[in-house]
Amino acid sequence: MPTALFLSLPMHGHVNPSLPLVQELVGRGHEVVYYSDDPFAAQVGQTGARYRPYGARCLSDLGGVAARLDELPWLLTRTAASILATHLTAFREERPDYVITDSLAPWGQWAGEILRVPVVTSVSTFAFNRHVLSAGVAQGVRPKSVRRLLVKFRSMSRAFLLGRQLRRLYGARGPGLLGTVLGRSDLNIVYTSRSFQPCADSFDGRFHFAGPLGTARSESGSFPWDQVRHPTVVYVSLGTLFNTEAAFYRDCFEAFAGQACQVILSTGSEVSTSSLGDVPPNFIVQAHVPQLEILRRASAFVTHGGMNSVSESLYHGVPMVVIPHAGEQAIVGRRVEALGAGVYLAKEHASPERLREAVRVVTQDQSFRDQAAAIRRSFLETAGASGAADAILAYTGRAQA
Repeated sequence: MPTALFLSLPMHGHVNPSLPLVQELVGRGHEVVYYSDDPFAAQVGQTGARYRPYGARCLSDLGGVAARLDELPWLLTRTAASILATHLTAFREERPDYVITDSLAPWGQWAGEILRVPVVTSVSTFAFNRHVLSAGVAQGVRPKSVRRLLVKFRSMSRAFLLGRQLRRLYGARGPGLLGTVLGRSDLNIVYTSRSFQPCADSFDGRFHFAGPLGTARSESGSFPWDQVRHPTVVYVSLGTLFNTEAAFYRDCFEAFAGQACQVILSTGSEVSTSSLGDVPPNFIVQAHVPQLEILRRASAFVTHGGMNSVSESLYHGVPMVVIPHAGEQAIVGRRVEALGAGVYLAKEHASPERLREAVRVVTQDQSFRDQAAAIRRSFLETAGASGAADAILAYTGRAQA
């Protein structure tokens, strides 16, 4: 029985897309040892994989990462150093035949090289190369202040120095500075379609576009559908990392109160409904909602542009208003806009008036829904988890021959 060591980045947008692939590998007789964090233990267990925790100490540098994205190279390298120091012996004792690592989990690249086994990269964002990055810069995705640029530079310098120490300690090259934040290997499973991927022609056969795999996940909890009283449903969510924007939620109240639509607003657990003031009658506000079920009925989705959220929206043919909170999300949002499936709205320009107008446009112009449906078709044409597993088996078989 082949054994896979899966080293995840324990965040919803990275774990959820990987689980159907894990389940497919288990179904083919592979033993998968999946490292993550305790909030994901039950989900991982449901796939048939063996869950292993990294432990809070190893993940301490990733706490509050949404507010520290400029420091990402340093935070990921420090986390890699901690995980390798704590778990490398356990990784070795599993005697894996191959490693699957998240593209933002550089410790997986280190582990595969140290253990001398093939490495597969799990890519829950767009695939990135210089063409995609250059296109992002051309679209205005760049540090917004000198201070942030200096923070990025300091983070990269510290990451480089620590990476050099790790190379000496483990006798391995490691992923390098660029590979730490843009991880890739000789096989990269990308959870989107070639049609949605920017600059798709610049990616060779090492990149397997499997389509979004987390769109059929089970969801818990009930929702008061009896309170939905208008056929035009506008869903608003900023995901799991950027959902503390109470001021934005109040702007949504101002934008849509009294409008001919039903608004469903998911705030996350950090913002209480009572702190937002009076909730307009045409709003349903909850900390958590069954997103997939809501998207099946939604007319428009106001989103931060996280890859998971955007993929789920497009999978259901729902046009979007994308208000990015981070650089990668800006690239996703620009892609949605370029393909005609939504409107891009910069965070600093997302006034109630502009937000209301953007939603009016995507709900009243049928072309946005048509283009979202076209991207949905490209998702359905991918080979999914089965094709991704085929690619992994072919690659690991060649690598070990």
